[in-house]
Amino acid sequence: MEKINDFNEAKNLLEKYLDKKISINKLKKNYFIDDIKFIKEELEKVYLFKDKTKSDILFWLIFTFDLYSEEFINILCKISKEEWHWRHEDIAIYFMEMELPSTVECLYELAISDFKKYRDDEYCQLVEKCCYALGAIGTEEAKEKLKLLAKSDKDIIREHVEDTFEMYKLS
Repeated sequence: MEKINDFNEAKNLLEKYLDKKISINKLKKNYFIDDIKFIKEELEKVYLFKDKTKSDILFWLIFTFDLYSEEFINILCKISKEEWHWRHEDIAIYFMEMELPSTVECLYELAISDFKKYRDDEYCQLVEKCCYALGAIGTEEAKEKLKLLAKSDKDIIREHVEDTFEMYKLS
């Protein structure tokens, strides 16, 4: 197995994958990444330089190689507040997988954000993912944030909250 420890190497692997020169199974079989510090530093650069392309590659790496670490939480919260990228839903999914109470406030802020690209989303998919993440966390604070979201004037958001309470058996 070959270790990925360079951003350009990761970019080249993504290009091979997108060009169908390497399958996801072969990729996972032949390569690995375990350097959390490397990913965190690259995420910090993404935030600093507002680098959408690099953020796409990093999120691909994170999800492909199941790189779940509390080390990423603070920088991902910062990135989630920025409008220049398209990874808001991915961040909510990442936090849902982590189920960390420390992400509750960030998830709530993400759910009530008013990013232009989500304004016409009649299904409120970002809010839905944030609700599910809050439900997965399931703490009293998470339930309180869901109750705040339930006060929305949009029926679909209230439905997402109701579905979350049912799905996670919250009361």
